[in-house]
Amino acid sequence: MQVLSTINIISMKKNISKYFLFALVALSFSSCYYDNEEELYPSVITCDTITVTYSATIAPILTTNCNGCHSTASGGGVILDTYSQASTYALSGKLFGVVSHTSGSPMPKGGAKIDDCSIAKIKKWAAAGAPNN
Repeated sequence: MQVLSTINIISMKKNISKYFLFALVALSFSSCYYDNEEELYPSVITCDTITVTYSATIAPILTTNCNGCHSTASGGGVILDTYSQASTYALSGKLFGVVSHTSGSPMPKGGAKIDDCSIAKIKKWAAAGAPNN
């Protein structure tokens, strides 16, 4: 009788081990699910190209991205730190071409192109006749 009890206990332990292993595998397939808020609800970043002005929009873009090399102080061949100089390059299409990397020498030289929103603003300003506003 004792042998049968021992066999039954061993058999039960094997069954419990199988069920435990099955439960562990099942739980691993139904593990925690994490929702990423940015993926579920992406923030909509808009680019305001409606109110583009030279003084409030274009001059700061040029100051941040261009005037380090293209200013009167830097002595470069292309000067963009005044309205009259910047508008000349904008109206010729050269400014948009170089910042969008579509024509001329891609700018900033040796760097990544400036953000798409800034490029869109430069394009909009030039298309509007590069007003001094």
